[in-house]
Amino acid sequence: MYPFLDYQADVPKVVSGQGIWLFDEQGKGYIDASSGPMTVNLGHCHPAVISAMQRQVERLHFAYRLHFRSDEAEQLSTRLIELSNDNKGYAFFLNGGSEASEAAYRIALDHYRYQGKEQKNVALGRRITNHGNTIQSLGYGDDRARKVNLLGSAIDPEISEVKLPPCYCLHCPMGKAPQNCQLECVTESLDVIDRFGADRIACVFIEPVTASSGGALVPHERYMSELKAGLAERDILLIADEIVTGLGRTGEWFNMKTWGTEADITIIGKGLGAGFTPISGLLVSRDIGQRLASHNPPHFIGHTYSGNPLSTGIALSVLNTVEHEVGLQAIRSKGLYFRETLIERLNTLPCIADIRGQGLLWAVETTLDRSLAQKFIHCGHEHGINLYACRSSGKDGNALTFLFTPPFIITEDEIDELVDRFRKVFDHAL
Repeated sequence: MYPFLDYQADVPKVVSGQGIWLFDEQGKGYIDASSGPMTVNLGHCHPAVISAMQRQVERLHFAYRLHFRSDEAEQLSTRLIELSNDNKGYAFFLNGGSEASEAAYRIALDHYRYQGKEQKNVALGRRITNHGNTIQSLGYGDDRARKVNLLGSAIDPEISEVKLPPCYCLHCPMGKAPQNCQLECVTESLDVIDRFGADRIACVFIEPVTASSGGALVPHERYMSELKAGLAERDILLIADEIVTGLGRTGEWFNMKTWGTEADITIIGKGLGAGFTPISGLLVSRDIGQRLASHNPPHFIGHTYSGNPLSTGIALSVLNTVEHEVGLQAIRSKGLYFRETLIERLNTLPCIADIRGQGLLWAVETTLDRSLAQKFIHCGHEHGINLYACRSSGKDGNALTFLFTPPFIITEDEIDELVDRFRKVFDHAL
């Protein structure tokens, strides 16, 4: 499947899963500490979702969205708009996060094109972030390992290399400390935009909490509102990439709520299908949605499987289970317990640089080099825990940082077991 991996040597083969556990051919269990990664929010084989899947597939599994309406897609749209409880008025569904990311960019382009502002056609992002694996999303993202061979050919480096600074308080790119921070990172972000030309920029992509790249980078409490204000002054859309942070992961339905800020477009995925089906989506403000709908011909996005009844029906079941069986307050409580347990069990290790996060999205940054990642991951497999090493963490992007996004259904006893196994990995890998 992947020529760059020796599958037999590099990874175990799993044959079943239950709750937070995956099991290999020999029956050995592995704690899925990153939810596969960052997707299996309800754990493996949740019975409520499986029952809903069975009922749905027996009733209606597919209808082409341009030929037929379906209750499932319409109900999911309504439910997500209700949960957003902000300026959103329209929802679109696709199949994966990269599709949703690029579709959001296309919506931003049409939003300005329909106003006669065709020159506003550039999407920007920040350093240390990932917004997808298509050519366009690699361009405004900062996953250098994935896009390096495309620079100068499929990706224009003049635009792709223009990046806003991250809000990375441990290694502030502006050389500040939290006690003397004046949000210089926002000032520099707006300066980058002005130097490039705000009249050319359609949108800026932001992960509210940077997840897989930097490792749970929680911004300053005023960062998001001040950045949004600066973008609005320049007539630039803010696109919130909540593919990881959304739908309960940080203890809110949408992480932007934490910062009291409304994005113009929000993209979601991963936890929307919770690993049971491929599905992603966009939530679009009423103003933008009305402009797209009123234009002739109207804006068109989507693919064959977009918004199919099976996937949207499963997503409805996932949302209902998160709301009624898990609960956002439980996610917040478990997140606090997770943080306390990480600090308690790891505080004697001199290599721990930072423990940060929100809800059930946490990272442990070390002073070790990322070249040790595979050693730690293999050692983790020996101790029955699957670890996720972030790709560009630390001051120079080379720190060994682990991201933890366990399933929402994890118990406090299972959190203890997870952290105990993680600690044993340090004891045996160093």
